[in-house]
Amino acid sequence: MLVLIAWQYPFRYVLAYVSGLTLYQVWVSYPLLKVPLTIELGWRLLQAVMMVIVGYIIVQMVSIQREQREALAEAYEQQAAANARLQQYAATVEELTISRERNRLARELHDTLAHSLSAVTVQLEAIRSLWPTRPDRARSMLEEADETARRGLTEARRALQALRASPLRDLGLVLALREMAEAAAERAGAALKLELPAQTADLASPAVEQGVYRIAQETLENIVRHAEADSILVRLSQNDNRLVLTIEDDGRGIAETDLAASETDSRDHLGIRGMRERANLIGGALQISSRSEYGTSVTLSVPCSWAGEETTTE
Repeated sequence: MLVLIAWQYPFRYVLAYVSGLTLYQVWVSYPLLKVPLTIELGWRLLQAVMMVIVGYIIVQMVSIQREQREALAEAYEQQAAANARLQQYAATVEELTISRERNRLARELHDTLAHSLSAVTVQLEAIRSLWPTRPDRARSMLEEADETARRGLTEARRALQALRASPLRDLGLVLALREMAEAAAERAGAALKLELPAQTADLASPAVEQGVYRIAQETLENIVRHAEADSILVRLSQNDNRLVLTIEDDGRGIAETDLAASETDSRDHLGIRGMRERANLIGGALQISSRSEYGTSVTLSVPCSWAGEETTTE
């Protein structure tokens, strides 16, 4: 009985039970006493003390067990809440990753198919208007449109190959930049000046190298397609834990109005908006200076140790 009371109720109930039981035993046994009353009372008092000690131990054990159960239940609730937050965070990261990958693919398609299709569309409209009156000129423009479409197909295939390939992982940033710059200069028919280190220190994160490579790729594509440059300079330096990429050309340049509009105009035909987005994603600063007929200079400065949210390298 003592165990049941101590297991279910607070210690005061144990004291009340022991006191009542002791008084009852003394009252019942008093008429039948065969030993002195003091001895009987001493024995009953000792029995009561032992019962109180046992009851106290049981109460403490039950209290500890109850606290442990409550702590486990609270920990379980906290773990469940943490798991829910982690699942929500994982879903948010997945959505953000998908969104960034879509933006990256959109930039790649913008740099290949969009340019070629826009040019072919303009040429076909001109052919349609010239065909009734100047068929010879229309046929010539049709050949140009065919050449533009074929060139666009080649560029699209090159872009898809670049998406599948891993030049940074295979070659490293310096060699990948060298290979890309040489290919761009050959396509543009321009002289190339390279100022690249033998290699970069192992300080730049994969995200930084990827951002530098992609911005260089965008800049060189603009030079090939728009600049009509005679010479191209590609320089990469590393100092004070920063990578600095500089690409210059002596081509047509960009009108100041177009350069200013690229800050806010989402229809930027040179992809400058995408370059700035890439620079921001890796914590870099992008500077573009240009004047019509005086060429263009693009400088990217980025901290090597940047460990931002975008970590996809290919």
